[in-house]
Amino acid sequence: MSAPDRLPAAANLGAGELDEARVIAWLKQHPDLLLRHPELCAVLLPPEREPVADNVTDLQRIMVQRLQGQLARANQVGVALIDAGRQNMSITARVHEAVLMLMEAASFEHLVHIATQDWTDLLDVDVISLCVEGDPRQMLGLASGSVYVLPPGSIDDLLGFAVPSLLRAESGVAPGIYGPAADLVQSDALARLHFGPGTPPALLALGSRDKGKFEPEHGTELLNFLAGVLERSIRAWLNLPRQ
Repeated sequence: MSAPDRLPAAANLGAGELDEARVIAWLKQHPDLLLRHPELCAVLLPPEREPVADNVTDLQRIMVQRLQGQLARANQVGVALIDAGRQNMSITARVHEAVLMLMEAASFEHLVHIATQDWTDLLDVDVISLCVEGDPRQMLGLASGSVYVLPPGSIDDLLGFAVPSLLRAESGVAPGIYGPAADLVQSDALARLHFGPGTPPALLALGSRDKGKFEPEHGTELLNFLAGVLERSIRAWLNLPRQ
């Protein structure tokens, strides 16, 4: 609204400074007010029409009330979309920072420490682990505080055959994935890792103590991207052949 069209703010009005006659005169000079400020429809009360009979419904009032409700819902959706966009931008920035941290690894052990320890605060989760399928008796040297060996077929059982990633609002009990932290995890994000021909299936698992932290309807693009960077970094450190 331009300066000449502006009415005094209600909080600044003194007694008798603004009366209905002045408001009516101003509105007559600006008949497009509701077109320029449709949000006013949600607070203005439409006039009640005199019924011509006891059984006649005022459809005009019903339609206006319905439009007011639709406008309120549209505003709620708009706010939700803006909040989701801001949250997505924040997550994207954190994933980019996680990738940069991975590039600073000075050794393979340092790489694993970054992914399973340093990433937890950055990605706002409580525990991160790496899992590899195989025989625990033959892979004792691989298992550590954040790297676990799973029985063959476990990752397909968790994700589904050839499914790259999975978000679970309620993870259930999964002691093989998170070790001692299994009872803490209530919601998690799982991403498949593939290090090349002849290597066992592997898994990146991000767990949270909050139920619903990860929801199945959320996008997995950033999770898949992060897993892709991690598997390529591990492949490079271990000098494994590319796929």
